[in-house]
Amino acid sequence: MKIVDLAEFWSERGGGVRAYLTQLLREGKIRGHEVVVIAPGARDEEMSLEGGRVVRLRGPAMPYDPSYHALWNVRQILATLERERPDVLEVSSPYLAALVATRARSIGVRSLVVHSDFIDTYARPVLSRSLGARVADVALAPPWAYLRALTARFHATVCAGEWLATKLRRHGCPRVVCVPFGIRHEELSPSHRDPALRHALMDSVAHTPDAALVAVVGRLALEKRVARVFEALATLHRERPIAVVVLGDGPERPRLEALAAAMPCPVRFCGFITDRATYARTLASADVLVHGCPSETFGFSVAEALASGVPVVVPDGGGAAEFADPAAAERYPTEASAVEIAVATSRLLRRPREALVAGALSAASRVASAASHFDALFARYGAMLAEVSR
Repeated sequence: MKIVDLAEFWSERGGGVRAYLTQLLREGKIRGHEVVVIAPGARDEEMSLEGGRVVRLRGPAMPYDPSYHALWNVRQILATLERERPDVLEVSSPYLAALVATRARSIGVRSLVVHSDFIDTYARPVLSRSLGARVADVALAPPWAYLRALTARFHATVCAGEWLATKLRRHGCPRVVCVPFGIRHEELSPSHRDPALRHALMDSVAHTPDAALVAVVGRLALEKRVARVFEALATLHRERPIAVVVLGDGPERPRLEALAAAMPCPVRFCGFITDRATYARTLASADVLVHGCPSETFGFSVAEALASGVPVVVPDGGGAAEFADPAAAERYPTEASAVEIAVATSRLLRRPREALVAGALSAASRVASAASHFDALFARYGAMLAEVSR
């Protein structure tokens, strides 16, 4: 098959969508499929990546995060799709890319892959704060109507987890399928824990016997609520010494660095670590991962932490909560205060480490592998293509 993914969000600084699409390119090549990603960029260009191709279409930088560019030239997008003539056109966002995909000709199968719960992640919090929860429900009826109409024009809407698939079906979206995302288990293990690296990351509290190293992992954007996590960790430090390592980058980094400078505990920003061995060693050296986003579609960082033997503290909502086995996790309410997050983290750190590591590995064993995800996805695409070709 030839699979083309029309992506609206591809950043040079990484991020969940780019990580997934990089896997798509690699896993497609392994299985003999031709995979092309079309994404906006600073200039028109084409490059090889992981055995596939990435076609960049020039677009203006996005105001909130200039490492992203806008997909905006509809005529150019359609011309590129016409030239590529995919068997399967996969779309990675419900915005302009999805609308353009419905206009593209010579397409066998159209698939919408849901990487973001955009209604409840972005619109609902704003409306709930300004209008109240009940009025927000009414105000969100048009976006849900739009999504129902949009998904009706695709052969399938693919979700990373059952919680999101259930929500879309409840709102009347047709042909929703759950194909669980996965991680590369072979790269991650508690055996990568590095005492020397942990000592360096602990900085001024390295010699304190009961000090803990807390990891914060992911894109540094507003919806990830890292500022609230920082506030919680500053509160926690009053009870027990901690150090914080941040693995990620994004538009909120300058503001978070300013917050970190005023925190009572040491905070180290490492950016996105592209070398997977270094990433695995750094993650496994943490004692706990604290996650702030209640609307993850999958939660790669949470799954990877568990596979590294690292227990997690997560909100009771979204994809992250699906991995929160009580044997290796503590949950807090989705609208929890910083104090409540601190209490949940403290509760976890008081539990025996050996049992937490065992619980984390047990929970991780139930997370799909990247290979199994793409086996299932490509098999589904093959079956759909055969069906529409009859």
